[in-house]
Amino acid sequence: MAAEPGPGSAAFPGCAGAMERVLPVLLVQLPAEETAQLGARAQLHQEQEALGSLTAAGSLRVLSLAPGSRGGSSCCLQGPFGHFVWEECRDRSRPTDKPKLLAVREDYELRVYEFDLKDGRCESTLLHSCCGRTLQKLVEDRGVCISFESLRILSFHNKTALLLINRCLVLRIAFPGRDSGSILDCFPLPLPAQVADAVVDVQFCRGFLFILSTLRWIYIFDTSDGKQVARVDLALLREDSEQQEAASVWSFTSLKVSQDLDVLVIVSSSHTAVVLNLNLYFRQHPGHLLYARALEDLPVEGPAGIDEDDLANSAHNMRLTKVSFQVDRSWRAQLSALKETMSSKPEASCCAPWFQGVLRLESPESGNHTPVVPNHVFLPGATTCGQCAFPQKEHIKTSDPRWWETMRLSRDEQPAELQCVSVTGFTALFAWAVGASSCTIVLWDLETRGLHCFPLSQPCIPVHSSADQQQCLVLTENGLSLILFGLTQEEFLNRLMIHGSASTVDSLCHLNGWGRCSIPIHALEAGIENRQLDTVDFFLKSKENLLTPPSKPPVPDQLHQLDSQLYLKQVEEMRPALDLLCSAIRESDSETQSKHFAEQLLHLTLSFLNQQIRELFVHTEELDEHLQKGVGILTSYINELRTFMIKFPWKPADAPDDCGISKDVLTVKEGKIWEKLSFEEVIADAILNNKIPEAQTFFRITGHCAQQLEELVRIGLDLVFDSLKQNSVDKASTLLRNMGFNVEDELLRMCFYTTDKNIRDLLVEILKGKECFSEKERRTIDFVHQVEKFYSGHFQENVQMQSFPSYWIKEQDYFKHRSVLDTFLKRDQTDEFSEQDHRIALNWARWWDQQTQECILLPRISPEEYKAYSPDALWRYLTARHDWSSISLWIEEFRTQKAGSPQQNKWPPLSADIIDQNTCCNSYMRNKILDELARSGVFLASELEDFELLLLRLSRVGGVMQDTLPVPSHSPSGGWDFHSHFILYCREHNLQHLLYVYLDHYRLSPGNCPFLEKKELHEAHPWLEFLVQCRQVSSNLTDPKLIFQASLANAQILIPTNQASVSSMLLEGHTLLALATTMYAPGGVSQVIQNEENENCLKKVDPQLLKMALTPYPKLKAALFPQGAPPSVLPSDVTLYHLLQSLPPFDPSRLFGWQSANTLAIGDTASHLPHFSSPDLVSKYAVVERLNYAYYLHHGRPSFAFGTFLVQELIKSKTPKQLIQQVGKEAYTLGLTSSHSPSVAAACVCFLELLGLSSLKLRVDMKMANVILGYRCRNEDVHPSSVRESLAEKLTKLADGDKATTEELLLLLEEGVWSSIGQQGFNRLSSESSSQWALVLQFCMVHNMKLSMSYLRECAKANDWLQFLVHSQLHNYRPEEVNSLLQYFSPILQSHLKLAFEKLSSGSISQVDGDQDYKGHQELQQSKEETRDFFEILHQCSEESASWCWLLAEAVRQRAPVLSVLAACLQGASAVPCLCVWIVTSVEDRVAAEAMGHIQASVEDHPWSLEDLSIIWRTVLRRQKSHTLIRGFQLFIKDSPLLLIMEMYELCMFFKNYEKAKVKLVEFQKSLETLDTAPERGLPVLPAAWMKDQACFLLKLMPQQCQTQYELGKHLQLLVGTEHLFSDGPDVQKLCVLSQILKDTPVAISPAVITSYSPENFQHECRSILEKLKADGQFAVARRVAELAALPVDSLVIEQLTQEMETLKHTQKWSLTHARIDFWKKCHENFKKNSISNRAASSFFSSQVPVVSEHPAEPGSLEERHLLLTLGGHWLAREEPVPLEELEELEKQAWICRITQHARGGGAEETQPSPSQQVSAGAELSFDTLANEFSFSKLAALNTSKYLDLNGLPSKEMCENRLNWKERESLNALIGLLLDGGCVHEASRVCRYFHFYSQDVALVLHCRALASAEAGVDDLHSDIQALLPSAALPDDQESPNAPLRKVHSKS
Repeated sequence: MAAEPGPGSAAFPGCAGAMERVLPVLLVQLPAEETAQLGARAQLHQEQEALGSLTAAGSLRVLSLAPGSRGGSSCCLQGPFGHFVWEECRDRSRPTDKPKLLAVREDYELRVYEFDLKDGRCESTLLHSCCGRTLQKLVEDRGVCISFESLRILSFHNKTALLLINRCLVLRIAFPGRDSGSILDCFPLPLPAQVADAVVDVQFCRGFLFILSTLRWIYIFDTSDGKQVARVDLALLREDSEQQEAASVWSFTSLKVSQDLDVLVIVSSSHTAVVLNLNLYFRQHPGHLLYARALEDLPVEGPAGIDEDDLANSAHNMRLTKVSFQVDRSWRAQLSALKETMSSKPEASCCAPWFQGVLRLESPESGNHTPVVPNHVFLPGATTCGQCAFPQKEHIKTSDPRWWETMRLSRDEQPAELQCVSVTGFTALFAWAVGASSCTIVLWDLETRGLHCFPLSQPCIPVHSSADQQQCLVLTENGLSLILFGLTQEEFLNRLMIHGSASTVDSLCHLNGWGRCSIPIHALEAGIENRQLDTVDFFLKSKENLLTPPSKPPVPDQLHQLDSQLYLKQVEEMRPALDLLCSAIRESDSETQSKHFAEQLLHLTLSFLNQQIRELFVHTEELDEHLQKGVGILTSYINELRTFMIKFPWKPADAPDDCGISKDVLTVKEGKIWEKLSFEEVIADAILNNKIPEAQTFFRITGHCAQQLEELVRIGLDLVFDSLKQNSVDKASTLLRNMGFNVEDELLRMCFYTTDKNIRDLLVEILKGKECFSEKERRTIDFVHQVEKFYSGHFQENVQMQSFPSYWIKEQDYFKHRSVLDTFLKRDQTDEFSEQDHRIALNWARWWDQQTQECILLPRISPEEYKAYSPDALWRYLTARHDWSSISLWIEEFRTQKAGSPQQNKWPPLSADIIDQNTCCNSYMRNKILDELARSGVFLASELEDFELLLLRLSRVGGVMQDTLPVPSHSPSGGWDFHSHFILYCREHNLQHLLYVYLDHYRLSPGNCPFLEKKELHEAHPWLEFLVQCRQVSSNLTDPKLIFQASLANAQILIPTNQASVSSMLLEGHTLLALATTMYAPGGVSQVIQNEENENCLKKVDPQLLKMALTPYPKLKAALFPQGAPPSVLPSDVTLYHLLQSLPPFDPSRLFGWQSANTLAIGDTASHLPHFSSPDLVSKYAVVERLNYAYYLHHGRPSFAFGTFLVQELIKSKTPKQLIQQVGKEAYTLGLTSSHSPSVAAACVCFLELLGLSSLKLRVDMKMANVILGYRCRNEDVHPSSVRESLAEKLTKLADGDKATTEELLLLLEEGVWSSIGQQGFNRLSSESSSQWALVLQFCMVHNMKLSMSYLRECAKANDWLQFLVHSQLHNYRPEEVNSLLQYFSPILQSHLKLAFEKLSSGSISQVDGDQDYKGHQELQQSKEETRDFFEILHQCSEESASWCWLLAEAVRQRAPVLSVLAACLQGASAVPCLCVWIVTSVEDRVAAEAMGHIQASVEDHPWSLEDLSIIWRTVLRRQKSHTLIRGFQLFIKDSPLLLIMEMYELCMFFKNYEKAKVKLVEFQKSLETLDTAPERGLPVLPAAWMKDQACFLLKLMPQQCQTQYELGKHLQLLVGTEHLFSDGPDVQKLCVLSQILKDTPVAISPAVITSYSPENFQHECRSILEKLKADGQFAVARRVAELAALPVDSLVIEQLTQEMETLKHTQKWSLTHARIDFWKKCHENFKKNSISNRAASSFFSSQVPVVSEHPAEPGSLEERHLLLTLGGHWLAREEPVPLEELEELEKQAWICRITQHARGGGAEETQPSPSQQVSAGAELSFDTLANEFSFSKLAALNTSKYLDLNGLPSKEMCENRLNWKERESLNALIGLLLDGGCVHEASRVCRYFHFYSQDVALVLHCRALASAEAGVDDLHSDIQALLPSAALPDDQESPNAPLRKVHSKS
């Protein structure tokens, strides 16, 4: 819709009910960004092809509305502008597509723009411009002196503008050509002096200027001469007494005049509009018409340029006469006269218009002065003055009807703006804007005084138009809209259809989003009659929706029957239209000239009928009788119309109905060829050649079933499929096309239904290119490809496979259904596809919903991708797999998902509904899941709805009485909380005791649980009230009221029929209960017996009733009701025991017999308080049992069990050892069967140890039992108790030594260990798995079984030989056992291991048979001998003087490191010698020999010093035996800082832990600093300087021992900052940087540079690295290396450019001239950027010259050589000093190129442009242009005075002809160009290079020598001297002003 109604209509009381007759129509759709930039006022061009508007910023924006622009073209003129007007042309019969516009700027400049709107453009052209000063000067030329204050455009007609200046001066200006403008007329308006400043608004209409002032006057002027013709006094509005109050506040702001000058509307600031009838006003006030002339006074003159006999001249003259005669009798003139007559109102009084006498003598638009009568002047007798339709019925009888009416829109004081858009004699149109968000269009009917309002909820801009007819146009966000009043959509479209065209209607409907309305049949009739096919098409399209039945009726049966009846009714209503179409086709077909129209009409009608039948059958599954009848009607029309088809197969008239033609008669032209082919080939050939009928005939002759078209098409489709198998898509397409199929649709169908993967993929690629797939189909294809990828071949499932129970591990059911699937897919055993290649038809996947697709993909994805899938499918998948580990992780995240952010979650969001609806596991796991969720407070909705289910769930997770009850606060059913539900549940099931405990647990009372206060519960169940009251008593024991209420509740149980009260208790005979109750009543007994009216009826008692009840209790009665008689001793009424007797379950006769006050006790009761230890009770009732050790073991008390065993059994036993063994076996059995109970099991273990027996077997077996129990509970769907019982039976048999049970348990243990390994996520063959497998081996050993081979077998199958050997050696397997498993290895490993085992001795693998005892005995003897030698050495040592030195010598001799340790313990021993000896005796012999190689004398007698320790240190470190050094220093010098540096060494070299190594290195440095700064301490064992030297050696050694460059880099990073430890070590900083640079390259740092580091060696290594990097093409890295080593990068840059040049040469770019130019320029810039040497750069360019010379035939070869030589010379000239000879040689070579180039160019004289000219001439550089930038003439080294000397310049006689004549001519021309450019030095050099004589050069140099006084006239050459006389002028011809003449060279 163009506009939508909005709020605001309530402000217009007269608008009620008017909205339903208002129609907004969107005419042109405009972009929202365009309309948003428009201002508050818009003006439309008269041809409605352009729209202009002033923006808020003052710019002028013009929008093109031409059809080609589609509402999107615009242009913006920068202002600021103040006003603009479109040009109005008189001749509207020829519309132009270049409208003009006159605009005035704020500086009073006039501008005329022309807009080009062709082809959707909107381009502006400034035609005229007249600035403010020019305009003021033109006015002053007219004799009017004025300064501009305001300027307004009144009109713009035919290049002539009418302007109003300062509201008092009228100016008519013309813009004939390109001039600024010429004034045609200028005159002031005769306004009073005070009026000029009081002008509010002006309007120009049909030559009259209306001026509104604040003085309540309207002045009317004739713009032809400036005279005032009339005025209107607005003060007369006050004379009406009814409007006195309203008129007093009017302040008018604007006015609007109708085109017929009859009606004038003025708008006030108080939102009031007043309409004036000027005809009535001037009739009542004729004195206000100031200027009038009679028609007789007008000269009768014809228009200029018109013949006197022309009708236009006669019409003009008749207007000036009173004769009523129509001159023009044409039909157009008659229609115009009829229209004028009909537009006049017969009821209005006839009078002449007010402006009839105001005749202008000139046309304001033409500029001439011929008498012109305006068009609005009418004849007195034929003109009506009452064209303004004012309601004058009540004024008809009066002489002066009212000439004005008012309209007040709103009395609200809200900011609003009322604007009159247009006015006619009958209506006035207003725009009412409230704020910036809403606007209302108001139409004021002047005849009925009614208001028609149309509110718009969006901002809009009223559009002003200069059209004669009133048009309500507005601009909204959607575009330009037209608002029609008094019309509905259907009426508007019907009229537009009749008077317009169907295409216009269709486009409007599409633009406004209207559905096609029902078009009347007379529109169809008119369309057929006028041959308007678009009208027929639109009519049929409008009926499509009427005949299309609903696809799915919302209500079954009955409504469907109504719909079918409605469909039949609509078909019946369509019959007249179809009859009309059929008759039109029939009539047109019979006429020859109408055949074409008949065919088109037939095509439209048949298409409509076929579409209706097709839609009906598509949307309806079954037709009822009504739909059948409707289809029959439509089919009858189709059958009728088919006879008019051009190619209709007519049947001959004489042909019989059933043609029985003999087969022999039928012949086929291709029969002979087809007889040699198979029937598939025949069908293929027939279809490809469009000969299907011939093929049918052929098959009919041969009797083949393919004669039927259906069979032939079926075979043809098979052929299509075979063609697709052969990738022949074109043939398949041709077959389908010739069979009448839609190729794309059929290929799409095959693609979706085939199971042939190749064909499907082929079709997918083809159809994708044609974009035949929808988005859903594309997703289906991608999904199928993903499934095939996941399920093809060997794809490991993502499930973390647990070790399922053995009964799960069986043959999969998949194989049972494999044959059925293969049959369906037509697959056999010889199929080319492998078994792992799954076929999926796309049509299957099309019907799979999202969850089904996810269920298919889930088994093949990794757990990290679970989050992307829907929680429903994922939960169903995991529960179906019973994957408890994943489920538990998901539930754990579900518990905390509210606290964490969703981005950190690893699982999709979960809810209770998802769990309830998608759980697919067994009942055990389902309960386990729900229990886990219940602990977190999550319950299923079904459990929350059913309270018993909720209780059952809570009973599994801790019961209903917990510290924190995990249930929601409110239940969905009834809104009760859990406590209320539970109370109700206990009440319904009479669970009084449970309820009491529940209330006590949660401390519930009526105060915190309102449910307990419900009276209906108390009345139905009195015990509940008693329970609640008792609970309250216990909560507050000091309040007697609570006890009173509890007693009443108790009485209610006893008296269920009546309400419990004290009186009812007495009446029922419960006297004691009543008395007890009154004791706690408020006020006591005295208050109860007082009969007061305001007391509570529950405690109130009738005193007489109480007396009667107390008769059995005389003392109590006397106390309560004392008598006047003296008291006497009365018997006791009641005792406490009598009171207790009334309260069950207490029985005082049996319970309190030992009390003397109890008179109710039976005689045989005990006389003292009984207790459980009473001898009588023990003898009568107790069961006495003697507790032994087994009892205490069952209760987990091993110490008591041991003590009991000692006391009761062991002391009395005669065979204690056997008894201990027997008791130990019983304890073993008990512990084994109770392994699930930790306390009992631990007690049995402890008991065995107390008995002195080994508990290893028990501990191993209990661990075994726990592993098996956990494994079976995890994987079997049975209750844990049953598993425990069955396992206990097996363990009992195990304790008895049953071998079969032991083997069975071993198998279960192996399965459990494998399951545990898998559950923990370990690798099956890792060291962690091996450690867990030790339990299995221990079990085998303690039960004397053969060791389990399962782990070794798995290692062998996995070819893990290392773990195989480690495990077998660690657990002492027999060699024959190990050899038997070698068969599982691969052949290569098998042979290697066999060879290795053969070389081992028989005792290498430990033997556990009989020779073990012998071996132990031998070792014992050897140990005794060693012990004896050791003591002998110690004994002898004590006899030596320097015992520690002798002990060291003996340690070296015996190779016993322990002796050096003992030596260090002796007095006077030095740590350094002991350390040296310990090290050399601890290392291998070869290492020790190397460390002691420097000792010349005997090693045993050698005095060990720091020098020896230094040598040992270095030797051991070179051998990487650092652990021995660390151990030695820890033994002898444990506080040495060298320990830190050695630990750092080990962390780096062996553990690769560089962070910890860095910490150790820092600690070492701090230790050294501490030693240096602490001189007061004693001398250390090791001097600091010595330690620094050793540390320096170690730090130097570490980089040398690195195996990889990565380790080297880490070591160098570690050593950065330790340079102070190196005396002459390498530059670690540079080496580290170099390592970082080479980190990602294959180039390695040589170890030699680290071993012998020097700056020269480092540079040499860097040069070597540079060469490797250059060869590898890594120039960026090489440049960093060069910068690090301070090496020149000349060769590097040159090599990089050379490789780049070679790359370009291998491509086609090198053949392009601009590519080579760019490359040489890039080379130059790179050389400058990298600051390479001048000599290297020059050599590079010079070396490329021969390469270029090898291809002289290539275009630009000479220019390129010249450029290279120039660049070489440029770089060579930068050398210091400059090598002039080489530079001159390069310049000579360059000039040879120039000469050759010039000679080849024809030798014509050329002019060399300047560089600026060359650059501007073309954007691309040439070789010559680039060479000129580096020209030799710019080199300072060559521009010296040496080359200007005359000496050495070749003379004419001495010149040598080294060049041929053509080259000499070229050289002479080039030298001339040099001289013209002032390059004298270069010209001189060139002459010297080629020994060439140039007279011009010689002349220039001689003149220079004369000018510089270097030579005299006599010194000049003879040739020059000969020139001087000829060049001299005669004295009489010399003139100072004569121009110099150039002397041309003759050389």
